[in-house]
Amino acid sequence: MIEIVIPTLWKSPHIHEMLKRYDENDLVSAVHIIDNAKEFHKHYPNRFPLGKWRVYQPPTYNEWVVNKAWNIGVEACSEQSLIGIVNDDILYDTDVFDYILYFSEKIGILGMHQDNYTTTEKNYEIIDIPHHNYGWGCAIFFDKHNWVPVPEELKLYYGDTWQFHMNPVPCKALKGLPMKDSNISATSAHHELIPVLTELHKQDMDWWGKNADTNRFNWGNE
Repeated sequence: MIEIVIPTLWKSPHIHEMLKRYDENDLVSAVHIIDNAKEFHKHYPNRFPLGKWRVYQPPTYNEWVVNKAWNIGVEACSEQSLIGIVNDDILYDTDVFDYILYFSEKIGILGMHQDNYTTTEKNYEIIDIPHHNYGWGCAIFFDKHNWVPVPEELKLYYGDTWQFHMNPVPCKALKGLPMKDSNISATSAHHELIPVLTELHKQDMDWWGKNADTNRFNWGNE
């Protein structure tokens, strides 16, 4: 079974369709919604009982940003499930879960191949990659025991970079999954968030530059 972790500020038009698809997919046992905007009941006032949905809200708006939301969501998942951390701004066919589960012992840390955002032909393939590419971290699938928590000092950026390079488990990419995105970071597309995001980027970049041990990087396979 797969458990989905999806942090959101409810900015993307795709999240509601994907929540519906996760709900209807029998391979999804739980959907952990990290409601950073604290607006779940605004969007789903009549959703009770929650069914497979689990909703988590920070004390204040956007306090958990992204990387902390990832850690919180993974911690909430059961030890037996395969976990998928997914952006709230992507649209894709969840029949790929059959493929991912079938090859679950071989996926390592599985992100998305950059070609998924332009292809229209479904032809699933798991490939080795030497470094994480554009869009790799938009959907990541892995066994819980393979997760390396992102340091609390990294708030918004470098979470997927940390997971790829600091994880001893081989990181790979899923190719041949047509995906639509609403700007691969729909959250950052909203002007009111730009000053905060700019400052977070500076802080994360400074921390990464001072603390990331590039000598320990896992560069994957060519």
